[in-house]
Amino acid sequence: MPLLSELSDKRKGHGFSSNAEYSYMLPPSYYYDPDIYQREKSNIWHRNWIYVGLRADVVDEGSFFTAQIMDQKIYVIRAKDGQIRAFYNVCQHRGHTLLEGRGKTSTVRCPFHAWVYDTLGNLKKAPQAEHVGEFDYSEFCIPEIRCETLGPMIFVNLDDTAMPLDELAKGLRQSISESIPQFDELKHVRTEAFEVRANWKFIHDGLEFYHGPYIHPEVAATKNPYITPRNSTLHEYWQLHQSKGNYELMDKHPEKLPYPMGAGTIRDLSVWYLWPNLVFAARQGPPNFQILEAVPNGIEFTVRNQINFCLNDPPTEFDLGHMNFYRDVVWPQDREAMEKQTAGIKSRGYLRGRHMVDPDRSWWSEHATHHFNNLVWLALNGPKYEMSS
Repeated sequence: MPLLSELSDKRKGHGFSSNAEYSYMLPPSYYYDPDIYQREKSNIWHRNWIYVGLRADVVDEGSFFTAQIMDQKIYVIRAKDGQIRAFYNVCQHRGHTLLEGRGKTSTVRCPFHAWVYDTLGNLKKAPQAEHVGEFDYSEFCIPEIRCETLGPMIFVNLDDTAMPLDELAKGLRQSISESIPQFDELKHVRTEAFEVRANWKFIHDGLEFYHGPYIHPEVAATKNPYITPRNSTLHEYWQLHQSKGNYELMDKHPEKLPYPMGAGTIRDLSVWYLWPNLVFAARQGPPNFQILEAVPNGIEFTVRNQINFCLNDPPTEFDLGHMNFYRDVVWPQDREAMEKQTAGIKSRGYLRGRHMVDPDRSWWSEHATHHFNNLVWLALNGPKYEMSS
């Protein structure tokens, strides 16, 4: 068998490519190098639309919540003009944090020196300002952050020049609403957070179903599975993966399903990915929607938030069926694989594998993983690849 040095020589000249069929994986260092992590902060997290919370949390005037995008603290508030607005969570006097947690307020008051702002970010009061020469209140507004909504979700973008969310993800809003009956009536019923000892990119590397038959036997059974192999559609900044349900099994043998689906208003599985860190799902069963968010909490630590919606509050047995099956069965299987990759990626014996992509982009192909990896590559390096396309 060849030694490490011989294998290394054999793979020289190969690397990441814009051509998915010939591309190798991202360099291993992209998952543990502090310099890469810092570049991601400025080139990805500070320049893209990031989910921060729900519209339902800022229904009333003055209602607010705080959030953080990497090292940047922000707050989102229902301003006095009725609009949902986002601001940097920092006083313009000495840099003190303005708001904590969530709540409701008519003004934003700094706890350090009592500078007071209105809900539009205008400075309204600064104690002793009348004794300061040529003090201009308008000079000290809180910088506003671009803020948009998609369905029940609120997004912000720290890049003032970025394209609008609906333009970046053209067609995504319509795709979701068309796939989920009564989408606008769904209620937020449960949020759970899970720590993962893995770099955030490992989560979205799992966008392929190549791994399905091997670590998700309950989902991808070799005989009479409850869903068929999926079809994928890739757009510039989002993806759609759809799997047809096994209708005969659902209608005639519900006892063989992995969880109770009831009447099964949603009979097919739909999964969407939105750059950089969100997955949405509509699972088989009553009308439902799930947000799966990957939040970096360090180079090799990620928080996975699972946010669930359904028509009923409290959820019924059938609502809980798909939520609990994903949480208790599918997610732990994925998490274990991610954490084991975290250890293996730093092995001296790992020299980078290939994206397993076939010309037909069949159900097992890793073209969706390459699509995500390519967005990471472009954000960090531009269109300068290791391999020619």
